[in-house]
Amino acid sequence: MDEAVTRVFGHQLDWLARQGELPQVEGSMRKLFWAETMQRHYSDALDILGAEGVLAPDAARAPADGMFEHGFRAAVVTTVYGGASEILREIIAERRLGLPRNRPDG
Repeated sequence: MDEAVTRVFGHQLDWLARQGELPQVEGSMRKLFWAETMQRHYSDALDILGAEGVLAPDAARAPADGMFEHGFRAAVVTTVYGGASEILREIIAERRLGLPRNRPDG
């Protein structure tokens, strides 16, 4: 389901571009949803795999050649690069939901 939602966000961005429009908050919405989804999925995978799930890619018994350990570390970083999740939430709250600004002007 999460992958489908991420794809729909992508289709929406593509549609806006084809209409010659610039996205307002749609990119922030997609990035926030994708980053947090990836973090949740990898965290769940590590919970299921147990201690072996955190074995590095070069470890002998690493499941899927360490893909889960590497993916989890990368997923944590995705909540920061390209816009911190906290800032993206504020952008969405202000521009899409019309809520007041939550941070000081500066």
